Amino acid sequence: MGRLRRGERLHLSRRLPRERIRDKVLTAPSIRRLGALAALVVLLNASSGPDASFKAQVVNLVTTSSASTTSTTLPNLPPLQGLGLDLVAGGLDEPVSITTSPSAGVTFVVERTGKVLSLTSEPPEVVLDITEKVGWEISEQGFLGFILHPDFPNDARAFAFYTNLNEDVVVSSFAWTGSGGFDPASEIEILEIEQPHHFHQGGGMVFGPEGYLWIALGDGGGNGDRYGNGQNLRTLKGTVARINIDGVEPYAVPSTNPFALNDEGAREIWAYGLRNPWRITIDRDLVFIADVAFDGSEEVNVIRLGDSGLNFGWPVMEGMECYESETCDSTGMTPPVLIVPHSRACAIIGGPVYRGFDIPELHGHYVFGDYCFGWMRSAPVSDGGLGEVVDWEPMLGTIGNITTFGIDTDGELLVATQEGNVYRVTARR
Repeated sequence: MGRLRRGERLHLSRRLPRERIRDKVLTAPSIRRLGALAALVVLLNASSGPDASFKAQVVNLVTTSSASTTSTTLPNLPPLQGLGLDLVAGGLDEPVSITTSPSAGVTFVVERTGKVLSLTSEPPEVVLDITEKVGWEISEQGFLGFILHPDFPNDARAFAFYTNLNEDVVVSSFAWTGSGGFDPASEIEILEIEQPHHFHQGGGMVFGPEGYLWIALGDGGGNGDRYGNGQNLRTLKGTVARINIDGVEPYAVPSTNPFALNDEGAREIWAYGLRNPWRITIDRDLVFIADVAFDGSEEVNVIRLGDSGLNFGWPVMEGMECYESETCDSTGMTPPVLIVPHSRACAIIGGPVYRGFDIPELHGHYVFGDYCFGWMRSAPVSDGGLGEVVDWEPMLGTIGNITTFGIDTDGELLVATQEGNVYRVTARR
């Protein structure tokens, strides 16, 4: 382990304090707004600061037949005729997370029910089994996230996000044994966060270029942020937390976190005002947070690495609209960069920014999909935001109940479905 950086604080392994639960249950929102928003995606300007306007531009989806390709120095290839799905592994038990170490040449997939399997072995081999530690009643609970230390295997740790037998969120580390697996007995608990409800755990984890671990956490569930966590700075629910796991066990708080050196909020918080940020990714100097909506529109928030303390608005705002009211005060809140109305979406699944070589037409695009409808779309990363959205469904078709995206050891795009399959997205030329 390294030393604490200047200004960082040591944290001992502990449970976060129990938050007071409101007795009053909020009423369900109004009926979903459909109709004219069908087949539209809303793109905002690239401004992501707290003073950004909530005014949006509505544009039509670009189909793959008319989409322009991203300018790259990649090899000249024959024209793209379509995209296909090559089966990497099938018969899995609800795969929900994929993590890869290109330097180590390994790719792992998580089964929601408690196992991690290696996709670099044939057939996939179980490398970690914590089934007896994982508690769940619905599909939003279970073993939800897994990520390797960026210096793996020199640093032999992997980090897990799961709900325990009390159905509370646990983030912990497990050590690679060097003989083909992770040792369940090596677990070191980093965070344990009480959950008041079965829904909205979040589950996304990513390492930033500074080596800190970013953790996306849901609001704890219940209709309409029933427990009042979205705007509560004293809880980690409904936030993106950012911690240093290379200082001392279990972690330290970076001094550059917005509340690290004051008493205005939980020191681990980097951003807040989120409902259920299932997946988060970092590409170069940008952070992409895909937040699952309830009634209105799925959203993608894009911020720069240095933009700390931003409030994404939930439950005052959902997408571009006031939640459960005609008017609301969005002062100081940061709007999403992209929203997908519920006319043909139910739960956004954020993916990576594709930097592979096999599909130059997708290079530099942020990839995302939908759990219910099974489509895949992408948008080029541009000027700190996202450009025009490309719909790949005409070429690719529907994939299934998409649960997560990932990349393999060659940097090529992977996608997993609740039906138990992991596919590689490939070009047909």
